[in-house]
Amino acid sequence: MLHAPSAPAGSPLGRPRARWAPAGAPPRQALARTLLAGAFGRVTLSHATLDRLEAQMRCHGLERGPVARAPAGAPPSWWLVLEGRIAVGRAGADGSTVENRMVEPGQWFDLASAWLGTEWIESAVCVAPVILAALPLATLLDCAREDEQLMRGMGQAMAERLRELTEGRHELATKDVLSRLALWLLRQPRDGDAGASIRLPVQKRSIARQLVMAQATLSRCFRRLVELGCIDVAGYTVTIRDLAKLRMLAGEDGVRVPA
Repeated sequence: MLHAPSAPAGSPLGRPRARWAPAGAPPRQALARTLLAGAFGRVTLSHATLDRLEAQMRCHGLERGPVARAPAGAPPSWWLVLEGRIAVGRAGADGSTVENRMVEPGQWFDLASAWLGTEWIESAVCVAPVILAALPLATLLDCAREDEQLMRGMGQAMAERLRELTEGRHELATKDVLSRLALWLLRQPRDGDAGASIRLPVQKRSIARQLVMAQATLSRCFRRLVELGCIDVAGYTVTIRDLAKLRMLAGEDGVRVPA
């Protein structure tokens, strides 16, 4: 039988911490429930399970800036972003965060620390005010014993994170800088009349860090994609002009494109 680990003792970190607001119920209950229901992959959770998870969910507000650890006294939990964005990566030599992904509303910020009984294992910076929801691991396990769909959903969430890590390592090892940018663009949500417009969610220096390239290199890659007729760029808006060519440059036929 699985049991949740005890809360970590905590270790002091040398980086400044974003200030935590008091825990409480979600500020937008309906939105929080929708994000919670969609955070467990393709399963459909029962209303009873959602009610129970929602009742135990505690929300914490964070201002912009680095985040060093979970709030004091928080039980081992899975952490879900409800509002704002968090840049996640590894700690650099100077204590800053070297970004490798951006966590958006409805995505899990941390799944590992609750199982390991440690502090968060990744370095993080809130790029905007953030509301995080903590779901105690003990509650998740209790509910999963009674609801097989939740157990499947927890497995899918962990498997999806493992796939992201595996794909990231593969792409760094096998793709050049232009291919990595093309693939990153294909994975962004699109809007517009034909679903061809992408609103860049962060500054280009943040994108460069995620793609492990210099900002000047990223700028050259954007210009090259424009020259090739794949995209147009106007400020923070990217318009895809030739989707087939962009897919070809990404080097993958089975690109996971957001719906």
